[in-house]
Amino acid sequence: MAAGEAEGLTAEPPPPPPLLLPSPGGGSTERALEEAASSGTLSLAGRRLRVFPGEAARRWDLSDTTQADLSRNRLSALPPAVCRLPALEELNVAHNVLRRLPPAMADLRALAHLDLSHNQLRALPSCLSLLPLRVLLASHNRLARLPENIGALGSLCQLDVSSNELRALPPSLGHLRSLRDLNLRRNQLTALPRELSELPLIRLDFSCNRIVSIPRSFRRLRHLQTLLADHNPLQSPPAQVCLKGKVHIFKHLEASISPRVPPPCFTDEFFPLRQRRGLDSGFNSVDSGNKRWSGNESTEEFAEPMLQQRERRNGAGGDSDPEPLDFGEDEEDPLGPRSPPLAPQKLSTFASSSGPPQIPTAPPDCDEHELMAEMQQSLQALLRDLGDTELLRRLATSLRPPRAPPVSGVSPPNPE
Repeated sequence: MAAGEAEGLTAEPPPPPPLLLPSPGGGSTERALEEAASSGTLSLAGRRLRVFPGEAARRWDLSDTTQADLSRNRLSALPPAVCRLPALEELNVAHNVLRRLPPAMADLRALAHLDLSHNQLRALPSCLSLLPLRVLLASHNRLARLPENIGALGSLCQLDVSSNELRALPPSLGHLRSLRDLNLRRNQLTALPRELSELPLIRLDFSCNRIVSIPRSFRRLRHLQTLLADHNPLQSPPAQVCLKGKVHIFKHLEASISPRVPPPCFTDEFFPLRQRRGLDSGFNSVDSGNKRWSGNESTEEFAEPMLQQRERRNGAGGDSDPEPLDFGEDEEDPLGPRSPPLAPQKLSTFASSSGPPQIPTAPPDCDEHELMAEMQQSLQALLRDLGDTELLRRLATSLRPPRAPPVSGVSPPNPE
């Protein structure tokens, strides 16, 4: 008994009986049509059907059918009987050998879910734009293009055209204002249309393509949560940025459009003694008690005294050289108070520019005396910043301005 019990415990269970697939014209098809007439759901999946059983379908009223599953068969064309189901809302013909879709599909006025994946379609008919589709699945086909009027599917929320032969996308995709999920994986795309940035996308997958750059306008995809961009020869943003995820991609796109700060330019604040052309507002003028606006007066009345003063100054010098003035730390400059030296940060900017510092030429109406004073002040400030005292003293001695001639009726200042 013990041996028999042991043999019974070690004996293998008998194999299960083989599954018998129902024949296309068997009673199972009749039962499926009968159930569809009563429940509104037609299920003929996995029956190796090459032709839709139209003769049997005529014996039943299928006008109230809302769902039809014809997947995993051998249908090469969509049966015309299916296009005559006015209440049909969901149609699944995946895993067949469909090569085209009939224009009669436009009669399916209630169709919202269409699954065409794993077929041999080369194009989608334009009549699909007349349907109230919310989900369109057309992956694993041979699609080389999408219809130009695909943007008319205003209710479309999900579009899957992955694993096809698409080389470009129509700009009308930007009109799909309800699209949330777009799958472009495994195609031959080289660029993405900028119009996609106008969509309220939550998920975008364009991996395994030939895309080189992501448009900068994609930074406006504020609702995007999932972005798949792997296996693309991306250059902008770089691949190392794209591998970090959506947040880093968006930061790169934002940084690429941020305004650049213009390089600093040297203004007149570096040369405070330079005379400015244009109108004289009269501010700080000491010739009269009233402030004048030289734009309202003629310039001829001021031109002649200036010429006379310059001639008198040149004539007063004669052949004798004026005595150079030595401006020490405790002596007062007869030319009056000078402007403060340049700020250190401005000097560093000036010294760091390419090439040796150059003093710009003065305007034609600039006086020679003021030009020499300005050059002396600029060089003093620059050399003071460099720290070369000996060179500063030599240049200051060689660039001392000539003594201004005394004005008639005014005695020269006492050096003591």
